Amino acid sequence: MKPTYFYLCAPSGAGKNALLSALQEFDSAPYVVRRTITREADVTEASESVTEDEFERLKGSGAFALDWSANGLCYGIRTDELAQAERVIINGSRAYWPDAKLRIPALLLVTIEVPEPLLKERLIARGRESEFEIYARLKRNRELAKTLKADEPFCTLVNDRTPREMAIDFMEAIACISD
Repeated sequence: MKPTYFYLCAPSGAGKNALLSALQEFDSAPYVVRRTITREADVTEASESVTEDEFERLKGSGAFALDWSANGLCYGIRTDELAQAERVIINGSRAYWPDAKLRIPALLLVTIEVPEPLLKERLIARGRESEFEIYARLKRNRELAKTLKADEPFCTLVNDRTPREMAIDFMEAIACISD
């Protein structure tokens, strides 16, 4: 059987990690691919921390099926991670989506939308960015959202409820894919 690859992307604060965590309640949920990142590992996501030099060494050796840079960090998806299950979900970058689709044409795009006032509220509550940076992020979000919609996502989830409800919506969407 051919594997099914889901490429999850959404703005920061949209609930990607919350969705991925909620999916762990389902025995039939896709395997969440562990990302290799040039920052300290975060307990809220499946990730492996490496230095920039180590990342470049891995990239040069062909270890990554996908790799990109965003927000001053490097991200990679190891080829062997894609072989972990028949269904896998990749936490990816919206800006990298066109390149990812070229590298793995069978990728199915999954997006998360959040009403802008709610997204703004979440970004402010995190306290990581200035007001200017938040407005710039919201503007970039609107621009990237238009690009992703043009690609007709396999599934668009709206995160205006609980992560568990969003996970149920995703599981219902993938139920239509024949085993």
